[in-house]
Amino acid sequence: MLKLFVAAAELALPLCLLSAALIANRSYAPRLRQRVGRLTVGLLASGTLVALVVAWLRLETRHVRLPVVNLWTGAAMLVALAAFVAALWLMGRRRLVADAHGWRPRLLTATALAALLLVAFFYGLPLYLAVDKVVPMGGTLFASDSLVNLIGYLLGVATALFAGIAVGISLGRVPSLVRRGLTTLLLGIALITQWAPLYQQLATLKIVPRSSGNFQALLWIQHHAAAILLAYAAVVVVTSAVAVLVRRRQAPEGASRAEQRLVKADGLSRRRMLGWSTALGASLAVTYTFGKQIAEAVPELSPIEPSVVNGDHVEVSLELVGDGHLHRFAYASRGGTEVRFIVIQKNANAYGTGLDACEICGPSGYFERDGKVVCRECDVIMNTQTIGFPGGCNPIPIQHEITAGKLLFQVAELEQQARVFR
Repeated sequence: MLKLFVAAAELALPLCLLSAALIANRSYAPRLRQRVGRLTVGLLASGTLVALVVAWLRLETRHVRLPVVNLWTGAAMLVALAAFVAALWLMGRRRLVADAHGWRPRLLTATALAALLLVAFFYGLPLYLAVDKVVPMGGTLFASDSLVNLIGYLLGVATALFAGIAVGISLGRVPSLVRRGLTTLLLGIALITQWAPLYQQLATLKIVPRSSGNFQALLWIQHHAAAILLAYAAVVVVTSAVAVLVRRRQAPEGASRAEQRLVKADGLSRRRMLGWSTALGASLAVTYTFGKQIAEAVPELSPIEPSVVNGDHVEVSLELVGDGHLHRFAYASRGGTEVRFIVIQKNANAYGTGLDACEICGPSGYFERDGKVVCRECDVIMNTQTIGFPGGCNPIPIQHEITAGKLLFQVAELEQQARVFR
């Protein structure tokens, strides 16, 4: 659950914040409010729908080359965002909602909506692809593990969505210059973080010359991914804080009681929004630091337990493995490779045995969590009764014999399986 929550919150935050900033900066005449609103919803839904379709095709077929899709849609998005920023500053101090006509408001709205379409697709695609991790390999959607993962995924998306709503509302409450500055800061983070990987892809295709400076920038971005996400989270809090600082503190002299109540209500609403934004920002900060560290922690493998090489066999005491828990053993091959294998008692008369590796994830190993055997690489939970049989993420099976209170494994088979651990 935590891993899906962190992943969803990480992928959804740029999508929600950028969408909120673009929507908050549209310009239109009051009579065109509904038309612009319908167009906004239509383009946002179109970008989302196309991203969902491409994600489904990517997961179910081989017809989608994801790097190519990301390259060209990402490049188009960066151009649209840059055009929007230029139109935003060309707009100047003009009011966003006004009857005045001119090319600047039209340009701002057109670039905002074009960028919104591309943002919904580009940032939505990896978010929807992450749904594939909700159902563990070999599981079903309605299994308990899948439902817990789904809850984590939806909570992560909801947290980012609320953060986007907070930014959108707060941007509508700040002065023009501050709104443009905060919007530019938010979009600047996206432009900087996406430019380096896209340029690297173009350089790989020999469309643009290689650049050592861009490569260093790409490495910096990869090493400071958490700091970039924290910058996004900080914008959520800062935007609401500015909205509180610039609020009207009292009604004009001679104002009616109704106007005075409106001023007080507006101030209370802004302070509440700041409280929600601070809570969201703190939650996101914890998610991207401690939460991410815990979610991505690789479990340690249990220690190797004693076994004895006796002639053509490796012997393991039945008394040692008769508790129903996972036990790990190792054989040192003639080539010096440590061949790890595991044993778990299934019932009074049967044992599951296999290499501490599988055909899919390689020699990453297995560990025990809450009485269940779990693959350390993909976090898939094994059905204990299937250990000893091939298929899926099951351990690669190895033969064993039971005699005189011991499990016997063939040295020849372990020697042959040494290639799995090289």
